[in-house]
Amino acid sequence: MGRNFIDWGFCFFVFILTFSLQKIKIIAKGGENMDERNILDKLLEEQNGYIRLIDAQNEGVSKYSVLDYVRKNEMEKIAPGIYISPDAWEDRLYSIQLRNRKIVFSHETALYIHNLSDREPFSPVITVGRGYNAKHLKDSGVVVHTVRQEWLALGLTKAQTFTGNTVRIYDKERCICDIIKNKKRMDIQVFQKALTSYFSDSEKNIHNLMEYAGIMGVSDKVRQYAEVLL
Repeated sequence: MGRNFIDWGFCFFVFILTFSLQKIKIIAKGGENMDERNILDKLLEEQNGYIRLIDAQNEGVSKYSVLDYVRKNEMEKIAPGIYISPDAWEDRLYSIQLRNRKIVFSHETALYIHNLSDREPFSPVITVGRGYNAKHLKDSGVVVHTVRQEWLALGLTKAQTFTGNTVRIYDKERCICDIIKNKKRMDIQVFQKALTSYFSDSEKNIHNLMEYAGIMGVSDKVRQYAEVLL
């Protein structure tokens, strides 16, 4: 009696184990399960048609399931581990940000996003800290400014591109300090437009402007422009 009970218990355990393994195989063959698909759908919506492999894996989705989802939805690979939906608007700035998390959009690009310039720069402009290897960015046509590491986070904020994606960017006050410090490299019309637009802006923050200017060594120049334009 006892032996038969043990035998039946063992058989039941084997049956459950076999059933579980078969279920796992079915899921693997069919691609992502419903939970994974829901996660990927959510990521796709949150990132406006983009999916990063690393983000999906951080949510517990396997690489196989991500690639299967990409294939079924006919998504395009725009960089290693980054995919875009066929019905999404491709956003170059956002694509650059996804591939380079530590960069900050600055100068002409930041001015344009902040509506301090009406001229969209031909090439995206970014700032990185010293020691950052930006060769791949320069090779792709991105204009790269390099600053001290302690300046990299000065005035750092986030803003939306014109397609609604969030990127790292410098605030208006940091932008003004940057263009004054780099005046010789700026287009004169862009420079003048940015200054007049900023100083006529009701939301300008003169306290932050002068604080940044002091740190970046352009206090006297910023004060001169402020005296004329305020």
